[in-house]
Amino acid sequence: MRNTIKLFMCAVLAFAFVGCTPNESTDESRLSTPNFSLRAEGNSIIVTWDQVVGAAYYEVTLNPGSTAKTEKLIHKFDDLEYNAKYAVSVKAIAVNSAENSLAETKEVTTAVRIAPQYREFFPMNGSAATAISNNGRWVVGGNDRCGFVLDLAKDNMVEFPTAEFYDVADDGTAVGSDHSENGDGVAAILIGDKVVAIDLSKIVSSHGMSCATGITPDANYIVGWFWEYDTSSYYAQTYGDIIPFCYDVLANRVSVPEPGDRLYNEAYATAIKSVTPDRKLLGYEQSQGIHCIVWEDEYTPFEYLYFEYDSNYAPVFSMGDTQNLFTQTGRYIYGKAIDYAAGQAAVAAAYDCENDTVMCFTGGSVTAMSDDGIAFLNDVPYYLGTTSYVIDITKGEPYEWVEMEEWLFDEHDVDVRSFEPALDTDPNDSLCLEAVITIAVSENGRVIVGITNTDMGWATFVVDLDGAPAK
Repeated sequence: MRNTIKLFMCAVLAFAFVGCTPNESTDESRLSTPNFSLRAEGNSIIVTWDQVVGAAYYEVTLNPGSTAKTEKLIHKFDDLEYNAKYAVSVKAIAVNSAENSLAETKEVTTAVRIAPQYREFFPMNGSAATAISNNGRWVVGGNDRCGFVLDLAKDNMVEFPTAEFYDVADDGTAVGSDHSENGDGVAAILIGDKVVAIDLSKIVSSHGMSCATGITPDANYIVGWFWEYDTSSYYAQTYGDIIPFCYDVLANRVSVPEPGDRLYNEAYATAIKSVTPDRKLLGYEQSQGIHCIVWEDEYTPFEYLYFEYDSNYAPVFSMGDTQNLFTQTGRYIYGKAIDYAAGQAAVAAAYDCENDTVMCFTGGSVTAMSDDGIAFLNDVPYYLGTTSYVIDITKGEPYEWVEMEEWLFDEHDVDVRSFEPALDTDPNDSLCLEAVITIAVSENGRVIVGITNTDMGWATFVVDLDGAPAK
């Protein structure tokens, strides 16, 4: 027992000795924890605190975010997310680090941003908008080997001199083609600020140009096509010179989807253009004409979307165009149909996937469409391209089109003439009013993107139906 007591006392003395080493501090030797306050102004956070006696400087930490060092008693974090919660802590730093103060943490939420109803953007590289993310935050563009990514939450546009983008996920991950080393372009993903080529070597030993054309909103699945120069290869014999591919990002797996039963033996090209959130695929085959095809998934053989032919198997009518796309969740497929009986005339059309029906309209093409049945057309009614027109297909036939300006004002109380144009031009010359093409719509149908050609190249306009009117 005596030995046990001795051992216990020795342990206590040793612990006390270690606990009082000069390299460690006690609460009494630390600087005081700064008393601070927070306030949010828009998407900025302002932090102020009382002076701490003995502090050499202060560390202000934003989570998520970064740590700033300052000798002042105030710090501002700028360019943050709107309507987002942040944690902030302030620590007083002493000359002897062992005397640094403890840090208290407080939380603050940035303001909800109310964007303008109408905005205009002018990429200096002249690229044109091509898509908007389902959540309505990101817009991407591409033209003549140049592109951009536009963050509508911050009105921040980043231009890329050697890449084009054709679709974008809800987190801003964009897909398209990289032209930095191959002028024809290779399929690529924009991750952060880096354009990364998609490695197709597991399905093709060598190929020419390629392009990624679609991405799911969760950024986990990408589709596109590549040009196979070896016409004797299996994939070329199956699909033609242009071959579709799928890329499962999380599994890092590239594959070619299952072929379907072709009406014609020879195909010149087959590509995927669009993908739904549940990985349904839309593409086209080029054989005797261009015909839309759909895969329920990459493992299921494709089927023709809507294709009429005569007793000699000659095409009569087909939903067929290289630019046809899904709406945001895949309710509709929109773009063009081809009337072969009328001399292969292109017809503006949309296909209702739930009711298996085709709707045709006056005009050149349906250039954008929402899941709730609002279709945007160009070249109506005289094929002069004077403005975009709108049809609400839910109202049934006869389909009535109205000018976009009129629709915005009558249906949503948005007066685009009341907004001052971004360029120093006549106040009535908003881009939305003349020679425009509506390009894309967010999933909820509330953010609309369009383009028009100017002396500066393609320009982009954005209409936010929930935005703030002009002052």
